Amino acid sequence: MKRSQQKIMTVKSKILRFMRISQKVSQETAAKAAGCSDAAIGHYENGRMEIPENRLRRLITTYGYSYEIFMEYINGKPIPIIDVRDDCLRLLSQVDNEDKLRAIHTILKNFAS
Repeated sequence: MKRSQQKIMTVKSKILRFMRISQKVSQETAAKAAGCSDAAIGHYENGRMEIPENRLRRLITTYGYSYEIFMEYINGKPIPIIDVRDDCLRLLSQVDNEDKLRAIHTILKNFAS
């Protein structure tokens, strides 16, 4: 299976997505600044493609961040969650149906008590 057909979420991909969304930069705008396609931005953010260093640096600058701040996140600074709904859906997509039901059951039991 090709890498572009599977998600390998890395810290780098999560940071890039956070940076883009936190600054309200569209994938189209990011792609133009980095000299690539919108699809490539999606692939970088979903871990389907490794991002070249020069493109990484252009994107970080486009998003209004410094490389030093990017490295703080790489080295363990917590990445803020921008969109809880999307993050929940992403996490749920990684869990099989039986486990989803168990998790939801546990959550509902805790809220009910």
